Amino acid sequence: MLTKTAWIIGAATTAVVLGGATVAVAADGLLGPGNPVPGVSIAPQPDDDSHDSDADDAGLAPLTGGDRDQAASAAVARVGQGSVTEVERENDGSTAYEVKVRLDDGRTVEVQLGADFQVLAQGAPETDD
Repeated sequence: MLTKTAWIIGAATTAVVLGGATVAVAADGLLGPGNPVPGVSIAPQPDDDSHDSDADDAGLAPLTGGDRDQAASAAVARVGQGSVTEVERENDGSTAYEVKVRLDDGRTVEVQLGADFQVLAQGAPETDD
């Protein structure tokens, strides 16, 4: 009787552990660097570095898609709405990324992020002229 109880407890424990691991792997695949947070809209940017001449001039590494997605997700999470129109790598003090977010009302907000994608500052919404 004791052996049967031990087997049942062991099987239940194994199921819980494997189920938790499956959820963790699935979440990592869904929300990894190549897959931004659902609801975050990122405007397409060219794959070449012609749009990021500041990075070339400053000797900064090219901006990867994963970095772009993480920066965009962090900025939209801070602002709460809108779509990302531009993500740039920066070398200005502690600022590593600058993200421009177009709000639903048409105004634009700039968000500065550190190398760890934590928000350092957010500018006031501006109207494009």
